[in-house]
Amino acid sequence: MIDLILSAYRRKVQEFKNDQIRAELEGKLLSEASASSDLVVDRPDTTQGWVRRYQVNDWEKGHIQANQLEAVRKCREFDRWDAHAHGILNAMMNYIIGKGLSIQPKSDDPMVQYIWHEFAIADRNKWMLKQFEIVRRPFRDGEVFIRFFDKDENGQATGKTTIRFLDPLLIRHPTDGSGKIDDEPNESIKNGVVTDPEDVEDVLAYQYMDRVDRSKFETIPAEEVHHIKINADSDQKRGEPGIQTLLQSIRHYEQWIENRIILNKMRTAIVMIKKVEGTPTEVSNLSKTLPLANRQVANETKLRNFRGGTVITAGPGVTYEMQSPNINANDVKEDGRNIILRMAAGMNMPEYIFGDASNANYASTMIAESPFVKMIQFFQVFFEYHFGQIFKKVIQNAVKAGLLQEPDETAFVKELQRIRTLEEAPAEENPDAGEPGAKRELSPKEAALKELMPDGKMVTPLEIFYGVDIQWPEIVHRDLDKQAMALSIARQNGWIADPTASASLGYDYGEEVRKQRQVEEDAEIEENPLLSKGGDGDASDMQDDMNGLMNQLSPEDKNTILNSNDPKEIKGVMDKYRAQAGAGANGNGQED
Repeated sequence: MIDLILSAYRRKVQEFKNDQIRAELEGKLLSEASASSDLVVDRPDTTQGWVRRYQVNDWEKGHIQANQLEAVRKCREFDRWDAHAHGILNAMMNYIIGKGLSIQPKSDDPMVQYIWHEFAIADRNKWMLKQFEIVRRPFRDGEVFIRFFDKDENGQATGKTTIRFLDPLLIRHPTDGSGKIDDEPNESIKNGVVTDPEDVEDVLAYQYMDRVDRSKFETIPAEEVHHIKINADSDQKRGEPGIQTLLQSIRHYEQWIENRIILNKMRTAIVMIKKVEGTPTEVSNLSKTLPLANRQVANETKLRNFRGGTVITAGPGVTYEMQSPNINANDVKEDGRNIILRMAAGMNMPEYIFGDASNANYASTMIAESPFVKMIQFFQVFFEYHFGQIFKKVIQNAVKAGLLQEPDETAFVKELQRIRTLEEAPAEENPDAGEPGAKRELSPKEAALKELMPDGKMVTPLEIFYGVDIQWPEIVHRDLDKQAMALSIARQNGWIADPTASASLGYDYGEEVRKQRQVEEDAEIEENPLLSKGGDGDASDMQDDMNGLMNQLSPEDKNTILNSNDPKEIKGVMDKYRAQAGAGANGNGQED
């Protein structure tokens, strides 16, 4: 009986010592993991993850210079090292611009088309690649600075434009106050963008720090730089990074992953407990007989691990207890998803972009009513304006060099003034105006406006000269057959007009009319009846010929054509009736 009591006592003592050893080991593992993985338990806005700063001036918008530079650096760091930030930036670029843009001048002037073509294909510009950078950079840096060069080494204008990016980190105000232009008043945010003190939207120049000698600054005139900024009002000097609002959530998610890894390491550190019954001396003597590990760590004694397939022969009083990892990952699964949802909401992005496709499918996400689609469409309109400004600057440089001549709108304005004085009613009433199908006679004023603006849209000569047609990739997936059928029925019943139907399909009615008229004019010049309106090769004419021929067939021959699978048999019937039709035409001609 005494032996049983002693054995139970020794077992309890050994279990207590094992618990102490386990607690010490878990504490040591936690300390090591925290030191090696930079575990952060505080809020990331008070640690090295991300420092949130606020502008102290209530009368101005945007960051002060130090915070502006810090925000850009942080976003670049996250882009480089964080998978979610990098993926968000790439997703925005891919969905907005796709495989690239089609940019075509509106002007039919061959020199305008040549100037743009030369700019786009020149190796010095790498335009095919830079158009993607122009879209991606603002979401990372908050803005893009594009500088235009059009002069040779002698300072003479060449008419051929070269573009280069200016690093936003180098657009800054000189710290020593030296600069060719002073951006007073003193309380104004000085961040490298020099504006009119009375009008912040009137940019005068940009101050650019030299990459090699940081004490040198170049003041670049505003007309040489095109500034694209996002997350900023029009009266704000600098843009703010697109992922700036996500940095805290991204850092939280990174910490959540790190903490889960640390917890899993702790819970799987002890995989097996060896229990030995006996006195402490017996246990100590038994442990000395176990083989030691080959790799030793200072102040630690590690036994050799069991290899796969090892057979253990346990002696009396020795038992092995396998430990379950007991990870319990379900208790924090929703926490991680909530962080992802916060990031998705901040960018209006679906969850599948963040790697979770279980709660959304591609088809439902890419419908026209989706917030993500609306956001992409907004940025396509946003960047279309800026790509148009780049095109305009390229053409303006050619005008300055004398390669092109800007159209004079004086004659256009005089014609508009003359039209204002014309009569608004027809000179003579059409007696058949009330009959079905009769067209209303245009008034002199309406006729003049239609001649001046054949597409029904005000387009000035300068607008055409500096205008471009930009084709963006389609992102909305829909059943075009059903939508086109519904629009066709609505149009036939007079419920909607042609411009409305065209806009519903994503087309600009006026632009499509202009393009179609250009195609028809080109077809007449090239004598291509298949492209001309109402030409000999028009589908409606061919259909009329076919209907007339079918009406002439006898029931037997018509049945042969419709049901026969023999091309020779069908051709024989068709040739017979063509010959008869030709003979009849010749006979009529002889009688005449």
